[in-house]
Amino acid sequence: MTPGQPAGARQGPSRRDSILVAAYREFLSPWGPSCRISTRPYLSRCPTRSTRVQAKLSIDIQAGHRGRISPKAGNPALNYGGNGTMLLTAMLDGSRVDATTYTGAAWSELQESEERKRLVMPLCGIRAVAKSRGASTQYFAHYRTAECKADHGGESPQHLAMKTALRDRINATERWHAIVEFPHPSREWTIDVLAESDDRKRRIAFEVQLSSQAPERYQHRSQRYFNDDVFPVWIVPRRLEYSRIEIPLVVTGFGKSSEVPEDPVALMDLAVTTDFRDEATLGALVDSLLRRGHGWQHGSPAVQIARLQREEERAARARDEEKRRREALEARIEEMNRNSAPPEAAFGTHTVHTEDGPFVWATLNQCWSCEHPMVLWNAESAKPGRTYSTAPALVVRREVGLKRYENHPDVHKVVNTWMRATRCDVEKASIQPRRSKQKAAEYSAFVCPECDALIGQMFISCVRTEKWSLISAPLLKKTESRQPTNLSAGKEDPRKGKPARQKPPAATPAPRAYYGRPTVPEELQTDRKKTFAELHSPEGVAEARRRFMGTL
Repeated sequence: MTPGQPAGARQGPSRRDSILVAAYREFLSPWGPSCRISTRPYLSRCPTRSTRVQAKLSIDIQAGHRGRISPKAGNPALNYGGNGTMLLTAMLDGSRVDATTYTGAAWSELQESEERKRLVMPLCGIRAVAKSRGASTQYFAHYRTAECKADHGGESPQHLAMKTALRDRINATERWHAIVEFPHPSREWTIDVLAESDDRKRRIAFEVQLSSQAPERYQHRSQRYFNDDVFPVWIVPRRLEYSRIEIPLVVTGFGKSSEVPEDPVALMDLAVTTDFRDEATLGALVDSLLRRGHGWQHGSPAVQIARLQREEERAARARDEEKRRREALEARIEEMNRNSAPPEAAFGTHTVHTEDGPFVWATLNQCWSCEHPMVLWNAESAKPGRTYSTAPALVVRREVGLKRYENHPDVHKVVNTWMRATRCDVEKASIQPRRSKQKAAEYSAFVCPECDALIGQMFISCVRTEKWSLISAPLLKKTESRQPTNLSAGKEDPRKGKPARQKPPAATPAPRAYYGRPTVPEELQTDRKKTFAELHSPEGVAEARRRFMGTL
């Protein structure tokens, strides 16, 4: 607007409008002169700015040789000038008006009647206007968007088409009816499409969510429906990010950028994927939900959150109990090591040697209950015929069976011999069968000879190596190294039991005869090396200079 020009005065198109007009002329050139493009000014009030004049692009395509052409609904390139909120319901004299229930003729009649002036938006109460986009999309919008302060959550043509398809499918089901944009009495929520049984005992909320939304928002909105005994079903274009809280989701692949079909009923043939149903198409899923029930097993988000909290608390208690049990176990193991001592510290070093007897290690310990001292031992059999130079490493098993080598008569004999030889006055522990309640199996265990208390094998295996002493072992002999046998002709090979095969001596090659070469006189030899005197003589220096200059 130029200075001094009154507000609302007409002005020419801006540079941006000129560029758009040129682009549309090139785009619509196939329709020839039947297509007229012009710009017209209109007033737009902004709540934060003063009144200004904007140019609105209008396209008028008349009938031509290609027939009448109309802009397709949902094409953003043909909506220059902006769109308001698109809703399927409005209020007329306190009653709800559903745009999806009107035929084309009835909708045109509403647009021209006097009732259109009394239409208001459901949330803000501002005057509404009945509009249409294409042949199948009918909706309500603000008469003036600048006066509205409420958030209506504008809907796209894809959203409206999906709601229309759901409404028609629900109404086609026996003993069910659909309510589009059903509001809560306190306006706490508004359901896109509510499926309600005729006896009003079952209600399912179909929410079409084509835009992105955080998982927490899904949980919050779903919980509100569960609180009012309404089962929510979310129609989404793609899977959501992972969340531990399960939400009834139906993935259709139909989003805000998808093409809107001419007949919304075609959306019921979309292939769907869901985690709580097995139906392949959206229409079959809706029919199954209405006739068979939802079959949702996870409960509401609040129930799932409470369940997860209980599981986390139970896991925390289990971790604490396991920690206390481990600490108590480590304390008992440490106590057993403190109460243990090697026998050689009390009775001196003494080892009972046998021909092929077992290896036996012993330790001094005391009972858990009565603190009676006793001797515990661990045995390992020696391989017959094998000569040992050193004793093997001590390995105490954590688990034993009903038959254990420590209870063998030969082992008892060796232990008794050692006790007599060292005059050990500590009583030997006894081995008795026991039954494990946890594994339901029998095993042999050391028990106290005084009070018959069990000495756990696991605790015995945790006694440190320095608390044990070797009390019995086979005769330890040094292995003799064998000298290699010199095998000569005719002698038998003791390793193979037959005479060694003689290799024939290697043949000596005959000497080759070399004849003397003819001697060339020294003065005739051209490659003869010159002596130092010849090289440094005046003739030799002159010859070298000529060779260097290339004149030789």
